[in-house]
Amino acid sequence: MLMAADIARALDPALLAADAEITLDPWQADFVRSDAPQTAMLIPRQHGKTEAATIKALSVGTTEPDSLILIASPAQRLSDEFVRRSRKTYGRLTNVPSLSGDNARRLEFANGSRILALPGDNDGDTLRGLANVRLAIIDEASRCSDELLAAIRPMLATNPRAQLVYLSTPAGKRGAFYETWFANDPDWHRIHVELGSCSRITPEFLARERKNLGETKFRQEYLCEFLDTEDAAFAATIIDAMFTNEVRPLWM
Repeated sequence: MLMAADIARALDPALLAADAEITLDPWQADFVRSDAPQTAMLIPRQHGKTEAATIKALSVGTTEPDSLILIASPAQRLSDEFVRRSRKTYGRLTNVPSLSGDNARRLEFANGSRILALPGDNDGDTLRGLANVRLAIIDEASRCSDELLAAIRPMLATNPRAQLVYLSTPAGKRGAFYETWFANDPDWHRIHVELGSCSRITPEFLARERKNLGETKFRQEYLCEFLDTEDAAFAATIIDAMFTNEVRPLWM
């Protein structure tokens, strides 16, 4: 039974969600099944990006022995929460490898695979040494430092099936996530979920959010718009104009 379940879930990773009695939205199922080496996900708040990433991490961990899965975020608390949610979903599964190690910041399976929560509130220097990473998930990537992302990327170098995933809402017009999203780079698979595609969120709730958050915050958190940060001295459009020949200087 265990081998049959392993084979089925390896062929269709989305089966793991069904086995845990979780119904995936179509975009979530596509992401879980994707083998793209690099994926950037621009998803509104509470639309299931962490749920989908949890399923993907558990799918790799339970069906691919000796796999290393990393989760990083702007704060240790967020990374730890990912492990907690993974543990909760794992507890609803049958015919999966048993746990050989379990604490607040890691799940270790009897097949040798591990899910590790990494601290994100540093420049990445303390993370060096990890290698042969199969899956690296960067939660709220727009709020992670560029140094952290640069430190994690080389960890995937020697794994032929390695996958790097950025999932986030916007946080201003700056940083690696912003640049990745708007770069015309075919090496990145992009997933953008529109507000309103999640039936679990009611129009009434969104109306209250728009009223209480204000238009700017609402557009960032729910419409996934990249807006100028509130503490910016100049708008990004003005700064961009400094480096183009299409705008003539005032003194000419």
